[in-house]
Amino acid sequence: MRVLIIIVLFSFCGFAQNQNQLHYLDVVEAYYNKESVKPLYIYDAVDGNIIDTLFNIESKNAYYKIAIIESQYGWFKIKNLQRLPESYKNYDYENHWVKSSNFLIHVDNYDEKRVVYLYDLPSKKSNRIHKLDDFQITNVIEISDRWAKVKFKVGKKTIEGWLDFKDQCAYPWTTCPKYD
Repeated sequence: MRVLIIIVLFSFCGFAQNQNQLHYLDVVEAYYNKESVKPLYIYDAVDGNIIDTLFNIESKNAYYKIAIIESQYGWFKIKNLQRLPESYKNYDYENHWVKSSNFLIHVDNYDEKRVVYLYDLPSKKSNRIHKLDDFQITNVIEISDRWAKVKFKVGKKTIEGWLDFKDQCAYPWTTCPKYD
């Protein structure tokens, strides 16, 4: 039964991809934390008016995914906001804002020989500051171009650094497409 559900969900994602763009190669994507008790408020501007309130989806197989144009003082500017995969919906909130808390990215270390690092600046020429485990869940706190500044805990220590676009996965329970 689970296999059938997974097949249906992936088929639906394929259908959704034909209807609207599902993956963005020019921006950072993240998903809204399902464990958050706070609703996702959509604002017309930084510190502006709330124009919509999206409550966390009760279904364990559905979530909100955001494509982020820019970050600014604890805020993310939206390129696209979608509810996936169940009850697919593409929200028309381009150029609107959300607070940057409760957005997650998985580190997608898809090959045993591949090593993923965090950097101190959004550049591969900067210092490597931490080696990441496979499918590490991280909080997105800022972006710079296609780099995501992430934060997470290892034991009692908080780790913070920049994650390259190729190592980001904005899906809570699957791997992501690979881009060179």
